[in-house]
Amino acid sequence: WNGAVTDKYHWSQSIRDVTLEIEVEECRAKELQVNITATRLSVKCKGQTILEGKLYEKVNTEETIWHLEDRKQVIITLEKQRGTWWKCVLEGDQEIDTTKVESTRRMDEYDGETQGAIRKIMFDQNQKLKGAPTSDQIRTADVMKEAWNAPGSPFRGSEFDPSMLNLSGPVSEDFFQDVEKRRIEAARGAQGNP
Repeated sequence: WNGAVTDKYHWSQSIRDVTLEIEVEECRAKELQVNITATRLSVKCKGQTILEGKLYEKVNTEETIWHLEDRKQVIITLEKQRGTWWKCVLEGDQEIDTTKVESTRRMDEYDGETQGAIRKIMFDQNQKLKGAPTSDQIRTADVMKEAWNAPGSPFRGSEFDPSMLNLSGPVSEDFFQDVEKRRIEAARGAQGNP
């Protein structure tokens, strides 16, 4: 369970948000005062402070919601500003061991760049299991195939033979950047631009 039970509330969390369940005396929503800033939380029922303190981390107040359930339980959902696991909700409360938090995430919970990196790793692992080239090796072969018939290449005019290439080792990003730079320069030269 990704949270804890305190003497004042129960809480749970995902990587994106924290949910608090706070027991209050029977009341109506208009008798509650729930104040949430980026760094603080305050809950009052009929003028009496139920919960108040500094949040463990900052939250996005625009995406924070609360409601009264069954006239005796306040449910608050806080959206985290950073996707991290919280040790507690309010500073000074008992902390949990975040290394034991269930941290499985769905693919759509990651940003696009991270999703791409995960897909690349999965593709490369599957390729290695099949004995097929990885994405970097395919990319290198494509660049080498293009360079095969480039002006000044000793292989120019002969059929491309990937077996003559050593594609087993990693190729640095500098290599690809250099090839791209030369492509741009060649394109500019072909257009007559300096």
